[in-house]
Amino acid sequence: MYTETFQNLSQQKKERIIHAALTEFSAHPFNEASITNIVKNADISRESFYQYFDNKENLYQFLVADLYNKHREDLVHILKDNEGDLYSSLMEFYDHYIDEIVNSKYFAFYKNTFTYVNHHLIGQNGILSLSDQPTFRKKQQEQFLKVINIKNLKAENNMEVLEYIYFIVNTIHHMILDGFVNDLSLEGIKKRSFRAVEWLYYGIQKEK
Repeated sequence: MYTETFQNLSQQKKERIIHAALTEFSAHPFNEASITNIVKNADISRESFYQYFDNKENLYQFLVADLYNKHREDLVHILKDNEGDLYSSLMEFYDHYIDEIVNSKYFAFYKNTFTYVNHHLIGQNGILSLSDQPTFRKKQQEQFLKVINIKNLKAENNMEVLEYIYFIVNTIHHMILDGFVNDLSLEGIKKRSFRAVEWLYYGIQKEK
């Protein structure tokens, strides 16, 4: 995804490159974003850029994965605080997550990502992808399983737990995308997302 050369840069320089990239991808959809603008604003040469990333798509994948990892860590932390209760943790996580997206200075990047990016660009970085993945992906899945209280879940095995999380995450992302498309307010997006979590967790049928 990125080279060892980029990994070995100082934190300050990495943050400068990330900021320049997020700014450019916030100003333009992926297909219109310019490497020229990114290297100029990051104060690096074009040659240096290609020492760090193979191409623009590679850089975008890195940004999406970097944000995903931060959000994953947030969810794991919330699960620990809630003693593994999945429902309350998901509600708390998405309350913070949607706030962060809508109020972020990189809001346009999030919006462009949800709205314009082709599935193949970030598909391999999808949260808890269930296809064969490198070892680090398996470790991330194991990290979730360690902190989720599965005693009250209708899951026969760990894979079903991961399938549920994968399904609900993609459903909420669809709710957020729909909110962007229809220019819903922050509260409107939250309301639809929380309702989706509740329906998927408890079901829609009334108790008899």
